[in-house]
Amino acid sequence: MSNLERRLGVQLVRRTRGGLGGGRVMLTATAQLLVERFRVAERKASRMRLGEALGAELRIYGSDCPGVEVAASLLEERGVFAEYLRVGSIAGLDLLKRGYCHLAGVHVVDPETGRYNEVVVREGLALIRGYWREIGFMVLPGNPKNIYSPADLLRRNVVLANRNRGSGSYVLLEKLLKDLSSSLGVPVQALKRRIRGFETEYISHGEAGLAVLNGKADVAIGPRWTARQLGLDFVPLAKERFDFATRRELLKDENVETFVEVLRSKEFAEKAASVGLAVDEETGKVLVP
Repeated sequence: MSNLERRLGVQLVRRTRGGLGGGRVMLTATAQLLVERFRVAERKASRMRLGEALGAELRIYGSDCPGVEVAASLLEERGVFAEYLRVGSIAGLDLLKRGYCHLAGVHVVDPETGRYNEVVVREGLALIRGYWREIGFMVLPGNPKNIYSPADLLRRNVVLANRNRGSGSYVLLEKLLKDLSSSLGVPVQALKRRIRGFETEYISHGEAGLAVLNGKADVAIGPRWTARQLGLDFVPLAKERFDFATRRELLKDENVETFVEVLRSKEFAEKAASVGLAVDEETGKVLVP
């Protein structure tokens, strides 16, 4: 791997040694992007005529969610190939504003109002309404440590597999700790210091869930579908809105328009429901500041 990194001139894996939960090796965002571009090229090559471009027509960066994969498969049936890079909500928004992608998948709760993704519109971007999903604690079957509320994270026998800063799950945990801080009369920073594993960072729901499954942690925050996929128990904390941000000038892009059509389709609603997601009358609605 080191030889490959030297040849490419980029870091492909991030290594951590020891520490709480033990060491691990994770793909960097650059490596994830290379893997995703290979996947898109491979899928497209199986359908293309010789001489056609192998690149994606639509780039979706942001948070990790199977709803994006559902939408991408339906886009592909319509001849639009999507590149999906899981970098977290805040990083996705940053990359969108810098022109690296067409859409950013986001689930960012406002700590003051409890409402989701309105920060997107406040920053001058357009917001395409998506769907609802449940998020909560992912724990081992039977919940052996009896973890049911944010206060349980403060116990010394509980280790958290935290998400990376900038992810929607990290922002949600910050809100939960702020609420707990108010009820206990203890500063938020003091609560963070009491949580074992708070400083660990996992870049996806799947990685955090695997840390629980493999005994490196006792709990992680993630959506119900990840817990189900890994065979973990799920303790619901909230229902959250997963939406898509875009730049206003891209609303007339034909591939973005096709994406909105997919979100509004009956096929998307049915396939989304099969992975525990729920559309509503707002799905596909475009909000422009």
